[in-house]
Amino acid sequence: MSAQQWEEGSGTMAGAILVMVVGIMLAIVACAGNLLICQNRARSLADLIALQSATAFWQGDTADPCAFAAGLARANDIRLSGCEVNGDDVRLAVEVPTAVPIAPYVERTALAGPVECVKETIMSSNVLAAGGPSP
Repeated sequence: MSAQQWEEGSGTMAGAILVMVVGIMLAIVACAGNLLICQNRARSLADLIALQSATAFWQGDTADPCAFAAGLARANDIRLSGCEVNGDDVRLAVEVPTAVPIAPYVERTALAGPVECVKETIMSSNVLAAGGPSP
């Protein structure tokens, strides 16, 4: 057998391997991109649902902010995986489905509730620290 016969088809094999490597790399990049998109969607929806639920609870539009949040999650085709109410604050977790077989869901949490205004307290302490009028 000559050296030429041993080398026949080696270019075809190298080309096939190169195509497979490029295909695998593209699949990995597509999966990573899908995970990033789903993480951003989960973060945004968790924040929005928590804010809407806390606002509705605080304004008296709903007695159960967790049930309200579950309805909002269903309307956005995601799953509410956890919810708790602590005073006027609503903490929840949502799961967003992905197209990645090894990571079928991404989960994000959010906390929302009213914040007390402390501007007057800060301003009066700054005036006192500067030697201004005492109360």
